[in-house]
Amino acid sequence: MSPPVPGKAESTQTDPGDLARVLELELLQKRAARQRANARYRAARGLSFLFLFIIILAAIGAFFFLLLRAKDAAANRPGRSVTSEQQP
Repeated sequence: MSPPVPGKAESTQTDPGDLARVLELELLQKRAARQRANARYRAARGLSFLFLFIIILAAIGAFFFLLLRAKDAAANRPGRSVTSEQQP
């Protein structure tokens, strides 16, 4: 600790109002940093839900496409006839 200098008594003492302003400024900066981090988190979460929604829609679309193709393939397949099974 440095010894007090007679001409600088005012500079070594801190004003409580100055401390409050410094503390308030620091708290505002931390709050702004938290808000920026929260905005990034919300954006990432929104994009992940959008991606999941697109994946689910693509899966449903693929399911219906394959279902329709299977129906068409079954309709176009020639059926067995009774006469063809009886002939040796």
